[in-house]
Amino acid sequence: MKTSLKRLDYHQYDFSRKEWIVTIAEAMAITLFFAWFFYRNLLFAVLLSPLGYVWVRYVKRTKGERRREELTEQFKECILSTSASLQAGYAVENAFMESREDMRNLYGEGSMIHEELEGMRRGLVINVSLEELLLDLGERSGCEEIWQFGQMFSIAKRGGGSLTEMIQTSANLISQRFEARREVQTMLAGRKMEQNVMRLMPFGIAFYVGSTYPGYFDPLYEDVEGIAIMTICLALYLAAVFCGEKIFQGIWNQMSGLGKQSKPIALSREGLLGKIAPVGEKVFSRFGGGRRLRGGERLRQNLEILCPEENREELLRKYYGGKIGLSLLIFLAGSCLSLIMALKGGSQGEENLPLTLWALSSAAAAGIFFLMDKDLGDQVKKRRELLTLGYPDFVHGLALYLVAGMTIRAAFGKLAATNELAAYACREMQAGQSERVAYEHFGKRAGPREYVRLSTLLCQNLKKGSNALLSRLEEEALLSAEGRIQSGKRLGEEAETKLLIPMVMLLATVMLMIMIPAFSMMGT
Repeated sequence: MKTSLKRLDYHQYDFSRKEWIVTIAEAMAITLFFAWFFYRNLLFAVLLSPLGYVWVRYVKRTKGERRREELTEQFKECILSTSASLQAGYAVENAFMESREDMRNLYGEGSMIHEELEGMRRGLVINVSLEELLLDLGERSGCEEIWQFGQMFSIAKRGGGSLTEMIQTSANLISQRFEARREVQTMLAGRKMEQNVMRLMPFGIAFYVGSTYPGYFDPLYEDVEGIAIMTICLALYLAAVFCGEKIFQGIWNQMSGLGKQSKPIALSREGLLGKIAPVGEKVFSRFGGGRRLRGGERLRQNLEILCPEENREELLRKYYGGKIGLSLLIFLAGSCLSLIMALKGGSQGEENLPLTLWALSSAAAAGIFFLMDKDLGDQVKKRRELLTLGYPDFVHGLALYLVAGMTIRAAFGKLAATNELAAYACREMQAGQSERVAYEHFGKRAGPREYVRLSTLLCQNLKKGSNALLSRLEEEALLSAEGRIQSGKRLGEEAETKLLIPMVMLLATVMLMIMIPAFSMMGT
């Protein structure tokens, strides 16, 4: 069978003609169904056409993610097969080509990994190095494991590292990471099924009531008020769907090391807050800064954890400037509105409304001021959780770079591109700090005990010069993979609580659709 010379870019998923037809048909069916169900008028499908576009984007993203997952799994089997061939005495290039037959038997001749290995074979024939071919596959794949393997292979080839040992270690570590992710996927699949069933419930209940009591829902489609109510129901339903997807995507991003730390609100300098924050900073400095601040040391520690590169006192000033500025903004807005209402006057019985509004705005400003400390604590907690979830990837990467023949310091330099803690440790060493002190600060700055344990291990290696560092890191990687599964289970349990939000939205949708016609019939 002839294989295509075109190299696939796995970052973008391109529909085939059949997939385009099927997906567009699905989008049209969904749009028409929503127009009929919520408005009993198919002309509303024109207004709801953006839903079809969203569906096409969703299908394309889902298929792309699934394809990358399949490629990662197939590449894992390829590395395991290559590792077995290397143990049997094959050269590296021959071991990869030998795995091509195994992949053809396992996944078929048209599988992605077989196509890629066939492309590698043709590249080797025209004297393209295996190193370049693997780097190219890593860049095109969009899969972290494949990209990392290509980088390790290149470093080991140029640095004189043991390719056989590197490939064997990579095979073991990639298998551990993949199994941990697969465990989390399996655990989340049940909750996703529950969510899909809940999304079908409003339609099931509506069809049951409508078939049992014909004409029950007619008041919702006869006048403008009914259309407005059904529009609210549609908005609630779509919000529930998007909220549920966002929760699942957030959990998966955290488990994949893609979770991001958001900046505390008080430290943000965007929009109107950025203009009024300097006023708050002046007020804070005028009243003595943080010298007489109760609990200020704990606050400084939290701010230093979130922004380790900035001066503690400067951070405290910016933080309180943001708090005071936002509180002033709310207070002034409420006061101005109260004054306008008082000057305008009102009907009898509304004389106290401006005073009530002023009191509420004052209470809101005070509440915002004190609740921001809780937000800061939540940000610190979230940071620790993200670091804990990202620890397995960090240890895996460190172990692989060491296997490829790099020093610990050089490995930290490579990991600095994707890890802020490693980047800060590298900057300390570049500034003249010793490696041991930089690694100690690395563990303390991170916080979670896993990082402290790792920093202790690295310091002991520098002090005693142990040759067992790599085996210790591999043990740490295995232990961290098990910890990731436990973290995934914990996130799955937390997801049950978070998924109550879309469930309440779906319940509100059903209640509106059921109760409004009932009240309408009672009124008549």
